[in-house]
Amino acid sequence: MQHTRAILSEIKKAITGFMKAQLLLVAMTIGIVLIGLIILKVEHALVIALCIGLVDLLPYIGSGTVFLPWIIYSAMTGNLSLAIGLGILYIVVLIQRQISEPKVLSKSIGLNPLATLVALFVGLKWFGFLGLVIGPASLVVWQAFRNAGVFRDIYEYIRYGMQK
Repeated sequence: MQHTRAILSEIKKAITGFMKAQLLLVAMTIGIVLIGLIILKVEHALVIALCIGLVDLLPYIGSGTVFLPWIIYSAMTGNLSLAIGLGILYIVVLIQRQISEPKVLSKSIGLNPLATLVALFVGLKWFGFLGLVIGPASLVVWQAFRNAGVFRDIYEYIRYGMQK
């Protein structure tokens, strides 16, 4: 019973941390996009930035679903300066997300950044798109079991039996 409580507590802490990390990443994206759109003098910059921030929650799809068609449309309608500006803004958002996501996630969930990246990669390779959730979730469960002492107790049981 003691292990169950500890495991559930660790998982709850990780889920809460994950949600906080996602909110922080979205807020960073919204801020960058808002500043960029204001510099580019785009109308309704706040609404567009909020929409892009929400879409950015989707892994590997993200803000590109808004930026790429918008860049193409701007270029095709002859507004090359806007297309170039949006392209630069999109690259800035991508770089910001790639640099900050592993660090923010690992800090919020309490995982090593390298382990988080490996979990994302392995999850993606083994389970496809859904693996981007399964990989880190599996790592969180593994860490919860480890922190609760489950593996230590199993090892001691195998080594010493019921004697201890």
